[in-house]
Amino acid sequence: MRKIIYLFLSMVLFATASFAGASEELLNSANSLRDILRTKNKIPTTILAKSKAIVVIPSATKIGFFIGGEFGNGVASIRKEDGSWSNPFFIKLKSGSVGWQFGYEHNSILLILNSAKSVKSLLGKSITMGADASISAGPLAKTFEKNSKIDLSAEIFAYRKSEGLFLGVSLKGTVISQDNDKNIEYYGNGAKAVDIVNMPTKYDTYAIKEFFDAVNEIR
Repeated sequence: MRKIIYLFLSMVLFATASFAGASEELLNSANSLRDILRTKNKIPTTILAKSKAIVVIPSATKIGFFIGGEFGNGVASIRKEDGSWSNPFFIKLKSGSVGWQFGYEHNSILLILNSAKSVKSLLGKSITMGADASISAGPLAKTFEKNSKIDLSAEIFAYRKSEGLFLGVSLKGTVISQDNDKNIEYYGNGAKAVDIVNMPTKYDTYAIKEFFDAVNEIR
């Protein structure tokens, strides 16, 4: 059993190691967001239009070895009152599970936040989905248009793209926290999410421009 736990912890450490720098993570997030928004199995425009914030995890790692977990790094952006998007800030995702499971995979995750409460929690130290804010598998256009019974009351909709498949998923219990190291690396000493979001101008870097090019596809 000790060997099993040691092996699992080694896998977790490998999965959570942040090999990508802040700029590379922004570029990966921009590319992932474009890919998700342009997929054939699309997110309903109604969902996108009402979004108050987004979280993009370009490469979440899901591991199972008797006990399991999912880990990833990405960025978040808040929609301001004038409809524009805030400078992105860096975040970390983690979750755990117990039970018979074995596997290893990478996939992209998109979270769409629909309430002021969920945005406030995101800007805090951390947010536990399903506890701090209700979360649901995000509807897709083909089912949304045909099903009037889809529950739109969730504060967060979750989507995952894995091996070419795009679908709504439940991420209840997943924790999103701020990646303070990367926020400081990119924006300077002492930079916190709320400070980054409240910057009066867009941060002028190539990676930021690429991210805004992607996020502006949200209508």
